[in-house]
Amino acid sequence: AARISVGRRAFHIAAGLAIPGLALFVDRSVMIGLLAALAGVAILVEILRFASPGFNALLARRLRRLLKATEARHVTGATYLAISALGCFLLYDRMVAILAVLFLAVGDPLAALVGQRAPGPRLWGKSPLGTLVFFAVSVALVWALALGGRLDFRWPFIAGAAVAAAVELLPLPLDDNVTIPLVSGAVMAALA
Repeated sequence: AARISVGRRAFHIAAGLAIPGLALFVDRSVMIGLLAALAGVAILVEILRFASPGFNALLARRLRRLLKATEARHVTGATYLAISALGCFLLYDRMVAILAVLFLAVGDPLAALVGQRAPGPRLWGKSPLGTLVFFAVSVALVWALALGGRLDFRWPFIAGAAVAAAVELLPLPLDDNVTIPLVSGAVMAALA
């Protein structure tokens, strides 16, 4: 199970990085168009999966190394990611949207990898060490983009990183692939 988890987390990072990586080089309106198409396809696949148990079983078998056990019966994290990334690019300026999606794409899987293996206390079933890793990785992403000349290293982005880490830790009713980028993006947009 640990190997599947590592593979799933590595895929999560790679797939998640594709969105902000592309957004660094294309216009915001192009990203909105691409993400609208991606979200539309993802929603269509979800509708087909739930309408056809056979199709759902086939996809679940083919993607078993990438899906959580519960995703065979529920909307996948990838669909939530496509929808929330579209929301970020619609609601926030390009760099805030890029950071919000980066926090999710890199911080969330690394927090899970560390947190699942960390001894010690748990808050809502999660390790505070995983939350610290999420925050540290998110700050490192802000710093890397600042070093690359893409943005200024400013406190609203650090606040966004802290909020993203806190949202991942909290037991919120919505999937964290939705809440992490949209809430951290809202905080950065409000403070910037």
